[in-house]
Amino acid sequence: MSTGEIDRMVNAALKYADHGWPVFPLHTIENGRCTCSAGARCGSNSGKHPRTKHGLHDATADERKIREWWKRWPDANIAVPTGAISGLTALDIDPRNGGEESLAALLHEFGPLPDTLEQLTGGGGRHIIFKHPGGTVPSRPLRDGIDIKADGGYIVVAPSLHKSGRRYVWQ
Repeated sequence: MSTGEIDRMVNAALKYADHGWPVFPLHTIENGRCTCSAGARCGSNSGKHPRTKHGLHDATADERKIREWWKRWPDANIAVPTGAISGLTALDIDPRNGGEESLAALLHEFGPLPDTLEQLTGGGGRHIIFKHPGGTVPSRPLRDGIDIKADGGYIVVAPSLHKSGRRYVWQ
């Protein structure tokens, strides 16, 4: 990874923190393999699981801690916890598992979604971001190919690298 790409990762993590979203580092993809000890055996979690001991519970907006993490792991992917901690809830749409069809059925049944943030994942899916409504909203499957990412969950965010070789990007 070039110096520019490394700077891009820590700067992005700091920008999320400045926005009030706590972050934590994830493993990444290097030469087509996850940087964890399982490497290619990681499967669907390649580049998506925490580098820190307590994962999403380690998430912070503290600049010093973020700089420390990305100095230690300069190519780390970036995660934002969902739920009350960040004020975010996300619909995680996975087209490989029927997510687009399920979303179309939801839209037909309940009407259009409000204007909101949307991120394209490196795997061809998307994260549709909403303000957390308060109370407890558990992360869980919603329909085929759609998961609710809320309390107890997290999303990988741009410019993280997916095992496909593509980066997450904001729409």
